[in-house]
Amino acid sequence: MTLGVVTRRGFMQQSAMLLGASAIGPTAFAQTSLMVRPEWQSFKTTPRYDSFIKAVKSMKANTNANDPRSWAYWTNIHLRQCPHSVSYFFAWHRGYLYYFERQLRAVSGDSKLVLPYWDYYVNPALPAEFTNPNGSNPLYVPRINTNVRQALSLAPFSSTLINFPRGTANAFEPSFEDMPHNPVHDIIGSWMADLQSPTDPIFWLHHTNVDRLWVAWVNAGGGRKMPALTQAYWSGSHTYTSALTMPRSYTYGTRTRLAYSYQNETFPNRLPLAQLPAENMQAPQSALPPVGSFRLSPSRQTSEQSFAIGGALDVGLDDNSISVQLPVSSENAQTLARIATGSGSSLPGSSKLYRSVQLVLDNVEVTEAGKGGGYYYQVVLNIPVADGAKNKPGTILIGTLGAFKISGAAHHGGPVQLRYRIGRAAFGRMASKAGMLSVSFVRINGDQSPPGSVIGLGEVRLETSTEDEEV
Repeated sequence: MTLGVVTRRGFMQQSAMLLGASAIGPTAFAQTSLMVRPEWQSFKTTPRYDSFIKAVKSMKANTNANDPRSWAYWTNIHLRQCPHSVSYFFAWHRGYLYYFERQLRAVSGDSKLVLPYWDYYVNPALPAEFTNPNGSNPLYVPRINTNVRQALSLAPFSSTLINFPRGTANAFEPSFEDMPHNPVHDIIGSWMADLQSPTDPIFWLHHTNVDRLWVAWVNAGGGRKMPALTQAYWSGSHTYTSALTMPRSYTYGTRTRLAYSYQNETFPNRLPLAQLPAENMQAPQSALPPVGSFRLSPSRQTSEQSFAIGGALDVGLDDNSISVQLPVSSENAQTLARIATGSGSSLPGSSKLYRSVQLVLDNVEVTEAGKGGGYYYQVVLNIPVADGAKNKPGTILIGTLGAFKISGAAHHGGPVQLRYRIGRAAFGRMASKAGMLSVSFVRINGDQSPPGSVIGLGEVRLETSTEDEEV
């Protein structure tokens, strides 16, 4: 299939005309009966399966990318509007799925059609119906991998993650987006490694599962809490096109305004039984990857709010894991120690008060081979600790890096910069004369993955910020 990409202005203007009389618009909220979204293996045994196939075929055959009845139209909404690595990642996609589901019903003529979900924590292999290359199968597109076991993590379901939104301490939203959400895109690869990922039909089952696991997080209790519906967080609207929006408050839950639930609304307590090869296990390695030789970047003010305290230039990532040393002076080490206590601290050469710490990847580029995905990296911060054994620093997994995350950042235009917030407590046991912190990029491969150079980082640096934000 060839995706028709139109200009943002043309897309929004024509969307307004085409959606004027559409059954998927805001009047849809009059629906009151509760619909249940089932797991794919149950869904495919129902009459809804034939309706789903009919709708997908019809929408893919429609070559007018400005028509809501076409597949490319909905891909373009994601390309133009989706929020990634910012607030409302979960909530925006909830509304997006809801409107797409209603379009499937309109195209198929089946008022009971719902979007199923793919529970990859039970079966990490793509459903067979999506991998059959038969020319008439609308669910098939070429992919790098058809098993996502290397992408999964139980970290977002930890009992310590009790807050929801990005920008708060111990938050579920950024943890889940970073893993498993992004790595599922990366490991599958091809269309899924790009913001045009809805081109691949498995995108929709991936995101219904993401939405389901948000429901499961809320249901789990244990002190987990959403921002109250009365808070300003829920003010305003999600935008899909100029004619298609949704009040944010409507995406607070699924059973009221949106009138749907899931077959299973509990989150997983174990990874799939299929075990990963030892080199791909989901935890920082006991031995650090080898340290590369890179030019160092100077300590300096990088913005009104931030100051770089150590960095390295021109870091290339390939199919090997690698560590990058970040030199930290004794004065800057003391600053990090003070930040760890929750107190602000000044830095040599700056009169500002710094309160938080970030890892910054600047001028990030992806090679042609890297754009296809099939891999990602765990980003691990290694901190010399005061009471640690020699050559065994404290290690903290602070995020992931892959083609999908970079594609999302590139969507905003300009040179790509990625930021990883580091909890202050990480520096509480740091040796007073740290000398060298380091960052490891631990390569995680799918069953198939590209060899050679995949990502270039213009600079890797540790920054302090005047913003008082925790992760």
